[in-house]
Amino acid sequence: MEAQSLISFAQIALVAIFGLVCLNMYLVFRLKDIDPFAKWDPNQINGWGFIVFTIVGFAAAFISSAAWSDRFLLLNNPASEHGVEIDRMMWNTMYVSIAVVLITNPLMFFYAWRYRMRPGNKALYYPHNNKLELVWTIIPAIVLTVLVFDGAVVWTEVTNKAPQGAIEIELNGKQFGWTVRYPGSDLEFGETQVSFINEGKGNTLGFNMDDKRGHDDLVVQELVIPVNTDIELKIRSRDVLHSANLAHFRVKMDAVPGMITRFHFKPTITTADMRQRTQNENFEYEMNCQQICGGGHWNMRLVVKVVTMEEYKQWLASQKTFYAGWKSMNPDPVIAPEKAAEPAAPATAPAHEPAAEGHADAHEAKDGKISMN
Repeated sequence: MEAQSLISFAQIALVAIFGLVCLNMYLVFRLKDIDPFAKWDPNQINGWGFIVFTIVGFAAAFISSAAWSDRFLLLNNPASEHGVEIDRMMWNTMYVSIAVVLITNPLMFFYAWRYRMRPGNKALYYPHNNKLELVWTIIPAIVLTVLVFDGAVVWTEVTNKAPQGAIEIELNGKQFGWTVRYPGSDLEFGETQVSFINEGKGNTLGFNMDDKRGHDDLVVQELVIPVNTDIELKIRSRDVLHSANLAHFRVKMDAVPGMITRFHFKPTITTADMRQRTQNENFEYEMNCQQICGGGHWNMRLVVKVVTMEEYKQWLASQKTFYAGWKSMNPDPVIAPEKAAEPAAPATAPAHEPAAEGHADAHEAKDGKISMN
């Protein structure tokens, strides 16, 4: 038996023994007609207990918040342009919530102590007050309306169409990992379909190899973005519901099977700058999945690097296109002379027709090269 299991068993045994001791004492007191709690006044105990709870509770809340404030992500360094606004809204809501708690909770516990049951005290029957009802209805309604309106304005700006010239990047989620696709020099993504996916031949995203727009696309396992540049994420899922979460950038959007969701933002702090701010040489931005998607959900993470535009261009230039890698894994078949002389069948099959058994197989086109149908 492991040490942790032994410790857990010992803890359970101690609790059981303590319970048996208490039961034994209670039975002894009953047999001797002794009531150890006869002189205890439960109203006094409850009343003073509320006061103690108020003092200790507020002290614990403030001390723990101060001690862990440097670990709170939403208190430190929003790394995107809209993240500053998200944090501002969060703090506005926090200030209102703290004010309400500081006013109402101490009063509630004070009244529980002040008007506890005591000899000679008589309760006042006070069932209704129209003015009081209006006050505690209208004031919260006004405050909530202001907060909601502010949030709606910011959210509309965040979810509006991306600015012209924004860099489009595609995030593809599946159990349990992320794949990133960049358009090539033509700034267009090639066509992909689930029916074209062929893991055995390396076509993990389902590229249509006949679509030349995708021949210069890049497929990588990290998200590299330039600082102070508008980025539009096109988010897709291959299997189940996922959620792309980039907490430092205040970005979160679900990845839904069968559709493309979008989120645009502008990063403002490079990875190198954030390492200096946090005094952590090993700091890395990351993207994780915020939707429980199966047994490996906990490990669905992706490194995010924010670099200068010059570094970004150098990184793009150093990457090998997906099509080149796929061609090296799937070279053109050798065609016999007598087969080459035969007229090729016209390539009239629908572009989206799935191949047998749900996989995209290689077929010969007019030029004898591998194409995906």
